[in-house]
Amino acid sequence: MTTGQRIAQKRKEAGLSQETLGAELGVSRQSIYKWESDTALPEIDKLVALSRRFGVTVGWLLGVEEAPETASAPDSGELTDAQLKMVEEITARYIAALPAPKPRKKWPYVLAALMVLYAAHRAYQSIDRQFDGVYSRIGQMDSSMSNQVYSISGQVEEILKQQNSLTVDYGIELVSADLVKNAVTFSVYAVPKTYVEGMRVEFSVDNGHSSNSKTVLSEPDQNGQPVSEKFSTELTCELTDDISITAVFVMPDGTRQTQPLQTYSGLYSGSLPDVASLVDADLQGRAQIENGKLTLPDAMEYALTLNTKLDNILIPRTKAVSIRVGLFKNQRLVAWARPISADEQTRYRGFNNATFYRLEPLSFPFAAGDILESAAVLTDEYGREVICPDWFPLTLDSDGQTLIFPGSTGSDTVDAYSIDTDISHWTFK
Repeated sequence: MTTGQRIAQKRKEAGLSQETLGAELGVSRQSIYKWESDTALPEIDKLVALSRRFGVTVGWLLGVEEAPETASAPDSGELTDAQLKMVEEITARYIAALPAPKPRKKWPYVLAALMVLYAAHRAYQSIDRQFDGVYSRIGQMDSSMSNQVYSISGQVEEILKQQNSLTVDYGIELVSADLVKNAVTFSVYAVPKTYVEGMRVEFSVDNGHSSNSKTVLSEPDQNGQPVSEKFSTELTCELTDDISITAVFVMPDGTRQTQPLQTYSGLYSGSLPDVASLVDADLQGRAQIENGKLTLPDAMEYALTLNTKLDNILIPRTKAVSIRVGLFKNQRLVAWARPISADEQTRYRGFNNATFYRLEPLSFPFAAGDILESAAVLTDEYGREVICPDWFPLTLDSDGQTLIFPGSTGSDTVDAYSIDTDISHWTFK
């Protein structure tokens, strides 16, 4: 299980809603939602507070210990005997690991010790002074130990990479992107570690939907004779979010050896316009549900801000020439909101660079299991569309009268929900 799943499990076992748990910890319900959906990790002091509230160890919440502790944690500021024992055990592992001749096998215990001890130090300043010496020692050794671990792992990774590589050199450059055709072209070369006269190289590019390959001989010299140093070509494919480039070295006898060269992630998404924030004027609080219908008795406003940051530097983000904001039920359009001027909006202050939209009063059927989402549909100058849903969808609670976040209580009808940004899954009519 992930940390989020463990938090959700213990919260439901305790009969707590996300709102109630958030109030106990001094955070918002949205924070609990993000923790449980693994889109954010609790801060260290919150992890310790969660461990005390549920009577489990921090190690179990983080997945470094298998079985949770079942004893309830007290409300005082002191650590329980069980927690003290846990800290002592992990501290002992840490100290024992320091002189070990093979530190790579010990470093998971070291990191676990640092995490738990630092959490205890942050959350409970009144912990017994017997651990002060341990904290001091860890503080002095933390930096050097981390540097050694990362240095060793980096060296090992580089050695293995060189040993397994079929090339002594290669290079890939994105030379052009044709967004009208939604295509991208790469220039690629490779120099084999072992050259055999008559060998060839098959370069291929795969975008997750299709692949394109070219077979090339080594580059000729000035006299037109083959040389062993370099094979090169250009490859074009449809622009997607997952592109990989591979070289296959083919010997004269037909023996084939494959060498992955490079992968690109998020090129397509990073080139599309994007929404930084889409804020509604309390859809959850304004909606009224009665007799299987959801009603918005008053007009509701949205404030939308576009994302101007670059996700990648290879293909700049395009501009949105059309923006539509709408309310969707089960990814099917309920109604579009109409654009309004900044002077017309009445519910927002301080939203610089935002555009505003107003959703008129409406009523439509809404039942258990339905998902309500606000979303923006952006179209760029090349005619490409992208869907940008709000990150906090709503569903019907078991009381049949209130809207809640999916998975926010143990009684709602939808236990889990993933935000779907595949525009082909949405209906706009």
